[in-house]
Amino acid sequence: MRLLDLCRNIDRSNGFDLATARADVPLPERQKGVVLIITLIALVAMTLAAIALIRSVDTGNVVAGNMAFKQGAALAGDSGTETAITWLAGIAGVAASQNDDPANGYYATSQETLDMTGNSGDPSRSLVDWDGNNCNNAVTNGAATACIQPAALIPANAAGYEARYIIHRLCPNAGLPNNCASTSATIAGTSSGAKDYTSKGGLAGTAETEYYRITTRIRGPRNTASYIETIIHF
Repeated sequence: MRLLDLCRNIDRSNGFDLATARADVPLPERQKGVVLIITLIALVAMTLAAIALIRSVDTGNVVAGNMAFKQGAALAGDSGTETAITWLAGIAGVAASQNDDPANGYYATSQETLDMTGNSGDPSRSLVDWDGNNCNNAVTNGAATACIQPAALIPANAAGYEARYIIHRLCPNAGLPNNCASTSATIAGTSSGAKDYTSKGGLAGTAETEYYRITTRIRGPRNTASYIETIIHF
């Protein structure tokens, strides 16, 4: 007699039917995957939260870097503009201001078609040779009509910011300041304000003084560029 038959006989002798007992045991319910779906949703949510946190940190670093660049560029720009004003004070209102002086970045006309930043697509524009590369051959390939020279490069400061400037007398033509943008100003020995650009000495009186535009370009240590434009008169 086989062992299984022996067990069945023993169970029956004791009033226990193995087949009936097996039928009475409840089968486990079929898994429907609800827990798996919830787990996947939670995993996706955690992944998105982690990505958002990383992007937030990156954005914060970019904002901090931009603020630092703006502050450094502003300081270097002020230095370049002050250098231009000091040079301009020596020729403003005299015969030397009536003609171009490219070596010092000075031009006796406003040059209305001048593209300071190089972002215009107008082929009739003029460009400023900020980087000393002949405007990157823009004139020879027809993308510009002239390459204008700015003043000499002001060496980089301790933070790595360097500056160059270009000065324009706001007049339509060189020569005598006819039809120039000007103001009737009282010329005195001193003047008050945020900054004093008045040359030492001078005769009191009223005269028409031309406006000058100083454009300073600052290049940062990351090869980023910023521009500052200042309008002054003496």
